Amino acid sequence: MIIDRYKIREQNETLVLSTIIQHSLISRASISQLTGLNKASTSAIVKDLIDESLVIEIGTGDSTSAGGRKPILLSLNKASGYSLSIDLGYDYISSMLTNLYGEIVEQNKERNTFVRIENVIEKVTAIVESYRTYYEGSTFQLVGLTLAIHGIVDENRIVFTPYYDLDQMDLAKKLHEQLQIPVYVENEANLTALAETSFSSFKPNLVSISIHSGIGAGIIMNGELYYGHNGQSGEIGHMILYPNGLTCPCGNRGCIEQYCSEKAVVSQYRQLKKNKELSLNDLAQDYMNGDESATALVERAALEISIGIRNIISGFAPEVVYINSPLTRKLPFMLDLIDSHVSSKFSKDVPILASELGSKASLLGAAVMNLQNFFNIPNLYLSKEPEVMAEVSSL
Repeated sequence: MIIDRYKIREQNETLVLSTIIQHSLISRASISQLTGLNKASTSAIVKDLIDESLVIEIGTGDSTSAGGRKPILLSLNKASGYSLSIDLGYDYISSMLTNLYGEIVEQNKERNTFVRIENVIEKVTAIVESYRTYYEGSTFQLVGLTLAIHGIVDENRIVFTPYYDLDQMDLAKKLHEQLQIPVYVENEANLTALAETSFSSFKPNLVSISIHSGIGAGIIMNGELYYGHNGQSGEIGHMILYPNGLTCPCGNRGCIEQYCSEKAVVSQYRQLKKNKELSLNDLAQDYMNGDESATALVERAALEISIGIRNIISGFAPEVVYINSPLTRKLPFMLDLIDSHVSSKFSKDVPILASELGSKASLLGAAVMNLQNFFNIPNLYLSKEPEVMAEVSSL
């Protein structure tokens, strides 16, 4: 595989590195306690990680109540490499550079940009080059590039995309050949779920519902992404809401995303008002002003979204459901409308929350995918605040 030269293979080394990443600031003694490794093994592994430029010593902690030498604290050397995330939307390209701890270094968004098979390599290459000044002097430079795809992805290949033609090429392979770095492609909703479980909830069973140009669901089961057969899990946007309804690019009629995706809701609003220039902001303003047609449209969309959520909860029994969408960001009251319709024996104890990661979720999830592969840590939890573990002894 193309990532072999980056991976950390030895099991105990991975265990130690995972512990350091999860706790931000930690001593050798605490690592030994948490992992069950003896002090000599822990010290030897830490030395190797320091020699590899993955870990650094960052100061001293407090000594124990018994006194003695203050422990040296360790941290991930987060500036020794960088991760690049790119979201290929149907009319935009967003990108984000993070360090090895998943912290945002720089980001950018190109609007009214349409990717297709003829220009995607050129556009992605230009984005990679635009961040070069940040990563070129670091030890590992770019450890990975993950592309968020609005469509079905299986085994690192795009299977189906309703809004662009990138399923007609092996995009990851072509980009790897061009850039000579590890390249991954993944469904956008799956990446939002990875972001939620790594940065937000740390729950092993959750669903992240992404409502943009389409509707998709990323599903985390027992701490891992659930893909289903041929990567087709979570395609809730193509569940039938109205039999014999509107035609969908997938080939079905009446798919839910043709009625209550962000794109569909804005399109319906423009038709109602006979104005092609109106935006989601205008819809939100009309709703707040008590406009009857805007109110009816928002309430109907909330009901339709709730149908999809009820089906997801009944089928997968998540601990929490996140909604990631401009609809709930611009119309925050919509979450209460949705929640009011989701009431059953199966869903009454499942919180439905707006994602705090917002529009960055898929890009942060892409960073998680890059880092999981680089570190060879399948369940990567990135704490938000540095934490100094209590010391019982020093090495």
